[in-house]
Amino acid sequence: MTGREGGADQAARPRVPRIPGYLLDPRPVVIVGTLAWTFALLAEMLVADADMHTVILCAVGVGVGALGTFVYVLQRRAVLRGSEGAQVGLDFDLTDTVRGVETEQD
Repeated sequence: MTGREGGADQAARPRVPRIPGYLLDPRPVVIVGTLAWTFALLAEMLVADADMHTVILCAVGVGVGALGTFVYVLQRRAVLRGSEGAQVGLDFDLTDTVRGVETEQD
């Protein structure tokens, strides 16, 4: 295959628009989920006849949310540092010039 054929193949493909950054950002989902478990835990603890299994379930939900936030923060720092083993896709809110990527101007 020559370079000319590859260019024609790429030109024939439809352009897929970029997904907006606000749809890629996991922070709102994590924050809302963790807050929901926290409010559920507080509500269960304030009820006099609360079942201990429910309180434990809510506490585990808060713990999983906190652990997920911690892992996200560590991965995000690795991406911003430019670490080779960092997860791909957590730099959704950076501009292409900050990332060092040149984009085509139409």
